[in-house]
Amino acid sequence: MNEGGKNPIDVRIATGTSTDPDGGVENGAVLRAYAQAILDGSSDLASARNACLGAIGEDATIQAASIVASFDGINRVADATGIRLDAESSERGSDEIIAVLEYQELGAARA
Repeated sequence: MNEGGKNPIDVRIATGTSTDPDGGVENGAVLRAYAQAILDGSSDLASARNACLGAIGEDATIQAASIVASFDGINRVADATGIRLDAESSERGSDEIIAVLEYQELGAARA
């Protein structure tokens, strides 16, 4: 269990396949919708941002947008350069996360 006795985090929330809409993360569904709207350039971005503002407040919404932007940039660079996971990372469970999320088809996830 994570802090506060809640259910463990289900990494499948990242792909929308978690059986728990929040994936064990407080306001996870709202945060996922906001992140997805940012990454997709969705016309629903304003409503997703407003939902986020209502659920977690302005400062946390700004932080969420910053995190999405940072990870998107890092992933774009990694994918463009063909960076693969190192053996040490794989031994710590990243292979399992890739399998759970069904990300094997991504170039950066292939061994």
